[in-house]
Amino acid sequence: MRILIPTIGTRGDAQPFIALAQGLTRARHGVTLATHPSMKSLVESHGVTFAPIGPAIDLGRETGNLRHRARNPIIGLIKSMQFGFGLLERCHDDILAQCRNADLVVVPATIAVGKTEADQLNLPYLSATFTPWGIPWDDPRRSLFKRTAYRGLDGLISLITTLPLNRMRKRQGIAPVGPEGFASARLNLVPISPAVYAPNPRWASQHQVVGYWFADEPRGWHPSAELVAFLESGDPPRLITLGAMSLGADDAYENASLFVEAVRRAGVRAIIQGWDAGIRRLALPPTIYAAGSLPHTWLLPRCAGIVHHGGFGTTSAGLRAGIPSLIIPHLVDQFYWGRRVHELGVGLKPIQRAKLDAEALAVALQGLTRSADRRAAAARLGEQIRAEDGVANAVRLIEETFG
Repeated sequence: MRILIPTIGTRGDAQPFIALAQGLTRARHGVTLATHPSMKSLVESHGVTFAPIGPAIDLGRETGNLRHRARNPIIGLIKSMQFGFGLLERCHDDILAQCRNADLVVVPATIAVGKTEADQLNLPYLSATFTPWGIPWDDPRRSLFKRTAYRGLDGLISLITTLPLNRMRKRQGIAPVGPEGFASARLNLVPISPAVYAPNPRWASQHQVVGYWFADEPRGWHPSAELVAFLESGDPPRLITLGAMSLGADDAYENASLFVEAVRRAGVRAIIQGWDAGIRRLALPPTIYAAGSLPHTWLLPRCAGIVHHGGFGTTSAGLRAGIPSLIIPHLVDQFYWGRRVHELGVGLKPIQRAKLDAEALAVALQGLTRSADRRAAAARLGEQIRAEDGVANAVRLIEETFG
């Protein structure tokens, strides 16, 4: 089959689909991953065919600027969503052109990239859902009041998310999104380990939890000599990777300064990813290594723990590595993953961004690896996740469903 995977967003949004594309390619399907022009080198370094869609922008930076200017987090989130749907429409012609060469489209259910174009050309499509708690289901054991309330809430969320897409579809002469929402009625893959999010027995049969999707390391990638020397010069470091949540240069400097001071107070070693604009203005002690993008499959097993924002990709990578996590959530699903990691006993209780200070962070950095029970639980879960093959499960279901 000729399979198109269109997606927009940050590196974390593209990474799982790179893994899926690798698995489908190994199964001898012709796969194209279509995303922002700036992702070309990332996609191609993993041996995946790339196609550009939309303008050459950094969506993470653009939405970060919107949140920064809005100040109010709710307004900032709404503006970010509006920008995302506006960008989706700007990508329409490029996606449609790519769909004309495809037999099957993979639609990210978060924002439905490719759904409109697949419907326009009457192409089959499957979807991938990274927020499974949003999959509709009904529990007859609930009281009538609760069932009505949940349906009303589901309807409100659906209206907020589908309204912008339906406006776009109307301009393209396509019928509004049906009761299925953004998810495919034939196959909706949930690329999460069942040990982290168990399948709901009341879901419709097309919703399938298959396990996480992890990409192979980029072709020809090797760590720098400086990074290897840092790792070998002392105890395994904590990885601090929150730079994607930066709201501009000033915010990057403030956060970098805060975490550098916390690392000093904690007396631990750390690798810091991101906040480049802020890190460059600081004199770093020898216990801190400032790094750019690195393959987490290689780096995380060499770290003692990870501090991050709770994005889907980073959360799954930390769990797979079998190391304890501290999540500092900023937006939407990050709050869920922060709670879930803590509930699983593999991470500290999440810290709200507004409550960050150097002393509290120093205590958390020390406590991250202190508990033997937490380390053991993280190691067990990591071993279980590494034994799963979410990509292979997904490829099998795709072939069984669409032949």
